[in-house]
Amino acid sequence: MRTMHDAEQLVADYLAELLTPAAHAVPAPAPSSDVKVVAIEPWRGSVATAEKACRYLLCVAAGVKLAVPMDDVTHLLPMPPLTPPNITNPICLGRWRHPSGEARVVDLAAVLSPDMAGAPVTTLVILRDRIWALACVVDEETVDISPDAIQWRDGATTRPWLAGMSLEPKCGVVGTTALIEWLEKELGP
Repeated sequence: MRTMHDAEQLVADYLAELLTPAAHAVPAPAPSSDVKVVAIEPWRGSVATAEKACRYLLCVAAGVKLAVPMDDVTHLLPMPPLTPPNITNPICLGRWRHPSGEARVVDLAAVLSPDMAGAPVTTLVILRDRIWALACVVDEETVDISPDAIQWRDGATTRPWLAGMSLEPKCGVVGTTALIEWLEKELGP
């Protein structure tokens, strides 16, 4: 059985590998007829875009630290009871009713990797227009991250919502627009 430290190291190594340019491109295997192929636009932000959002909320999912731009966070609250999901996807935990509608709640750990679904969560992070929410752990104050301290990804085809990697604090940086687009394609409107 892996320890939490081993799992954290595996994910950190994986995220670091995603940010390292490949020496050569390997063509993707041809999809079989029963596989749904979904094209997702990668995050195409720039340092100029990132300069506007330099305050981040540090979220932890299955031991992996991710920075979410505070400009895209509407509310934080302790994890409430949820209405069960109407789909069987490990990413979707259910729905949360709020005064102005309903938010679809996703397991941030499962977004990283379906194998990490079900990690403990304590916080609901409501995004933008309150249609999507992230279930994770938030136990730190917000932080300022300089755009120069982030190794930005450009044109990534895997995990298009991972905008880059911050060296201090060491964490992945989430591109919220790309994450929401990915969720809508993965889970439907």
